[in-house]
Amino acid sequence: MTNNDLRSNRTSVAYVQSLEKRVKDLEMHITQMRGTVDSGIDEVESVGSLNASDGSVENLNSGGLSTNIGIYPSNSLSLKRPRPPITQTSSQRQLLNLSKNPTILKGLSLFFKWLYPGHFMFIHRETFLNSFFGDFNTKSYYCSEELVYAIFALGAQIADRSDDVANMGAEYYRRSKSMVLTKIFQLNEDLNDESTSSSKLAIIQTLLCLAFYDIGHGDNPMAWYLSGLAFRISYEIGLHLNPEAWAHVYEDELSGVDIEVRSRVYWGCYIADHLITLLFGRTTILKLSNSTVPETDELPEIESGIEDFIFDPKCTLSMAKPLKNLIVVCRITEVFAPKIFGQSEFPMQRREHLSKFNLEMYNWRKDLPKELRWSRSTIKNMHDFNPSRAYIWFHYYLVLISYNKPFLEELKLSRELITEHIDELSLLLEGWEIKFGGFQTTNLYMVYCVILSLQCMKTETISNRHYKQFMAFLKSPSLTYEIAKKFVDNDNEPAGTEPLDLLLGTLSSGTDLKLEYNLDFTLLNEIDLLIGGSNGPML
Repeated sequence: MTNNDLRSNRTSVAYVQSLEKRVKDLEMHITQMRGTVDSGIDEVESVGSLNASDGSVENLNSGGLSTNIGIYPSNSLSLKRPRPPITQTSSQRQLLNLSKNPTILKGLSLFFKWLYPGHFMFIHRETFLNSFFGDFNTKSYYCSEELVYAIFALGAQIADRSDDVANMGAEYYRRSKSMVLTKIFQLNEDLNDESTSSSKLAIIQTLLCLAFYDIGHGDNPMAWYLSGLAFRISYEIGLHLNPEAWAHVYEDELSGVDIEVRSRVYWGCYIADHLITLLFGRTTILKLSNSTVPETDELPEIESGIEDFIFDPKCTLSMAKPLKNLIVVCRITEVFAPKIFGQSEFPMQRREHLSKFNLEMYNWRKDLPKELRWSRSTIKNMHDFNPSRAYIWFHYYLVLISYNKPFLEELKLSRELITEHIDELSLLLEGWEIKFGGFQTTNLYMVYCVILSLQCMKTETISNRHYKQFMAFLKSPSLTYEIAKKFVDNDNEPAGTEPLDLLLGTLSSGTDLKLEYNLDFTLLNEIDLLIGGSNGPML
């Protein structure tokens, strides 16, 4: 029985006619959309049938790079067949053109094969490539024109000198920097409406890629400025916060993969911040005490179609475990940096803190998962050098040598540790040269580890038996980093010349950085009680 009889409520004729018109318009719109999508799918299927014999749309030569029609298998981030969009923006059309450019593809291939992940963990390769190659089931903001140019510039750094790619790196670096700064500072009014919280993910990644390009060229001030912008933008869009706080930050609905990618971007930024801080002797911007976003887990991988962008397609690349273990290293340094280098500490206390720091680092290395663990004996017997895994070792060397170097004259333990790790670095350089026949594809980690080791040898407090080998590495014609050349040139300066230090020091000049341990860690005081978690403080 109906409690309220609404039959007596008569609707006006005008209201009924408006509803009928609305329904008719919607039906027409749905019919048009169905026809557009169906014709697009027919076009894709016809292209696929024409190329069924070789499985590719076109062969993008100049290095054997190709784009396969089946680049996205059922287990990729894209679970549906790619289909043409109903409309394309100018930036999407430009990306489509870039994805067919053999030169661009070669530069990207060099980057992802040799430099990734390294200190570029803020990039998730699979979502970037999905978006770059036009998978319309992957959100387009995971790739941008300026990010492609920045990654290309990094790949061009390690290209053969005779290759055209190597000569184009600087131009694409400048183009990328101009585009990203125009967006950030809204220098083009037509682009103001395109800026969203999600689109700023690619801006953050672009800025950090440009910063590491500058570090490779010894332009430390510019690297400091660009990386600082990236870290502050990551705060602006709330990357450091728990995903539950993102309800009103992002303009689109986030899937589980979207949340994991954002977590990867943030923690990659966190590690990059600590690395740059270590090199420049400055305080970190991204604080663990302010970071509530969970650590990233393994993300889906594309198992076929991107072989040109993987160092070893047969080897599964784990990202979550190395990332989480490097976060632990950063946590250790956050605790001990103000105690070891703080001006308020007495010399005896600083030495005690350094001993505790060295013990924490020793335990960290000992407790690494089996697949990440290494030792002097394993380096000697290593038959297959994989640079996509060795970066965690070089990060460890940089941290440990940097923290012990100021105490070479005071502490025997510091001298012994640095000597031991320089011996291991020597074995790694030998293994790299034997495996690859030169140092063309070396990463920045190796270059800075060698420079830091040479500085230690120059103090005459430790053996210099590897000095010639390490200088030969920096002088190698196959090594393409400008910073190596600057260090060698300064080493050849006449006696009495002010020594050039490219690691820790002031940032007032890009060509005259003096070694000073005047680190300002006052902003890290809040970490002491927060860093220990449920187990309490480390100290």
